[in-house]
Amino acid sequence: MKRSGIIHICFAVLAVVILVLVIIRLKGWIRIVDLGDISGSEGEVADYECHDSIMPLTDEEYNLIRQNEEVILVFGNDPFSDNCGENGSLSAMLEEASGAKVINCAITGSCMGMQEPAFDISKSPMNIFSPYFLACIACSDNMDYSKELAQAKEALGDTFPENGELVLKILSDLDISTVDVIVLFYDGADYLKSIPVGFDEEEYDDPFCSYLGSFSATVDVLKKAAPSARIIVLSAPYMYSVSETGEWEACEDNPNLLGADLSDYVLGQFKLCTEAYDISFVDNYYASINIQNGRDYLTDGRFLNEEGKKVICDRFMYALTYYDAENAGKVD
Repeated sequence: MKRSGIIHICFAVLAVVILVLVIIRLKGWIRIVDLGDISGSEGEVADYECHDSIMPLTDEEYNLIRQNEEVILVFGNDPFSDNCGENGSLSAMLEEASGAKVINCAITGSCMGMQEPAFDISKSPMNIFSPYFLACIACSDNMDYSKELAQAKEALGDTFPENGELVLKILSDLDISTVDVIVLFYDGADYLKSIPVGFDEEEYDDPFCSYLGSFSATVDVLKKAAPSARIIVLSAPYMYSVSETGEWEACEDNPNLLGADLSDYVLGQFKLCTEAYDISFVDNYYASINIQNGRDYLTDGRFLNEEGKKVICDRFMYALTYYDAENAGKVD
């Protein structure tokens, strides 16, 4: 056999040996995960990454601005509007924990995104209680909303929110410059009502009629009108999809009419908070009330019980005081 042929055979053998070693090493590194391992068995589920992003309020040179959080303005829906003003309500817990005055402008049944048509209140009456519309009232001088209010009352009739007119009046009279912290906290209402997530606003004729489009517009208004207020976004907590037989099922297995599950809304909001606005995001979907512990903190698969409200209050206080304790003065 020629010398060149022997060399070729040696190279071939060497290549086979190297390939075998690589395969053996990869087997030690790679773990094939069965879907059953992810969904869990006997009540055990996989741990999820916490998506908290706690941002301070800083000046133009990124120096930490100290605040005496005396006034907290809340935009939201059912978690804050439930038993509003009563002992045991989330707003009452927050006032006691923070020592601040909480201006609770949460409206039961409202959503983050508007429903089409966005600005025709006679056809989409709950849009008057969207955070964008409420933020415009709060941040404008003497905004006249009387026409929209009359249209909403006529369209909603007996279903007009009990505190709806009061919230509009409070925000109209509010001096936004006196607010120290603005909170946005909406549960999975947008997911349930199949309002588009809005990852690509070009897909929609009106971005206000998507979850992320309305959220983005709301934050723009608030940041411009209240630059001295710190914005803290509380994500929706986990919720279950309740079957016709009353079984609580994972919402990931029950996408809405648009094919989205609640995590799409939560992660989209997280991305906007961290990449577009540098505002605080508190993850309640994976870190606070999740698929693993949700049965302890929810009623009817969705609504917070008293213990669930305590968890949310504690998580908010964690974000509110984050730069007042061990992280004081440390701004990255």
